[in-house]
Amino acid sequence: MGAVTETHGDDPRPWTLTVAAGLFWLLATGLVAAGAWGLIQLVTGDVDTAGGAIGIALLAWLAALYYWFIGRRLLQQRDVIAQAVFQALIWLPVGYYLREAAHPVIGIAAWALAAALVGLVLSGPTRRAVGFGERRPFGEAE
Repeated sequence: MGAVTETHGDDPRPWTLTVAAGLFWLLATGLVAAGAWGLIQLVTGDVDTAGGAIGIALLAWLAALYYWFIGRRLLQQRDVIAQAVFQALIWLPVGYYLREAAHPVIGIAAWALAAALVGLVLSGPTRRAVGFGERRPFGEAE
């Protein structure tokens, strides 16, 4: 039996951390689907080179694995803020090129995704939950 002030409904994980991890997992799911779609295109003969299709599918799956890892580490409240911000910012040029490739709505959605991820990951509750910025400078005594 716990202390009188202990409540079982308290979750130390802020909602910003949970949503950011969920968005990274959603991206991972999309990349897995994109890799599978590339292999389906290979089977149906809609690609010019088999090696290119296999390479794109493999890269999509490796990126999906990395995004899954970032989401998992966020839920474990580990400090992956720098990696998460970098991966979120990569979606800015992706959005630009999608807009230039006659997909303006998808490009704007990629920009919105980047802004949401950066905002969620750099929010105060998320940074406090993972301990981002609490380290002492190198060489400073304890």
